[in-house]
Amino acid sequence: MRKLLIATLMAASFGAPAMAADTVVNSSFTEPNGDRVLQVSIVIDAPAAKIWKSFVDEPTLKAWNAPVARVDLRNGGAIEQGYDPQAKLGGPNTIHHSIITYLPERLLVLRNISTPPGLPGAELYRQIVQIVSLEPLGEDRTRVTLSHSGYGQGAGYDGLYRFFTQGNTGYLAALKTLNEKP
Repeated sequence: MRKLLIATLMAASFGAPAMAADTVVNSSFTEPNGDRVLQVSIVIDAPAAKIWKSFVDEPTLKAWNAPVARVDLRNGGAIEQGYDPQAKLGGPNTIHHSIITYLPERLLVLRNISTPPGLPGAELYRQIVQIVSLEPLGEDRTRVTLSHSGYGQGAGYDGLYRFFTQGNTGYLAALKTLNEKP
């Protein structure tokens, strides 16, 4: 049952068409204190303003990523998403992130508050800081980088790191497909 739940969460939240392996760049690294930083990026042929909406605009989130979504875009605000159309905001089957800070169309920094059941290492996920950065490379090209900092040592962190290495790669591939549509 647990494996089915994890597979469902992965498919719903990070489902993406197969793409060339060289599309997503993995530049993850280990900090001097031994903590790992998961970092993947992709270049998307779209302006940063369009891509930004994919992360923070409720109708856009509901259309492409999570049929249940609420965004309170402000420092100290929150983003809550449910990948199951039957999920209820504030319920146990949504993922809920606190917005630490943001710079419109450039940076979004999050910390997890809660996850749906079944995420490997879920209790440790609250220790991870997530950073979404958008770097314009011209008018209609943007590098999107997803970074997670704070992965410590141990089996729990290892499982979480593996889950998000695969998940974030799929998420970026889906983001590219979404934003490169005419």
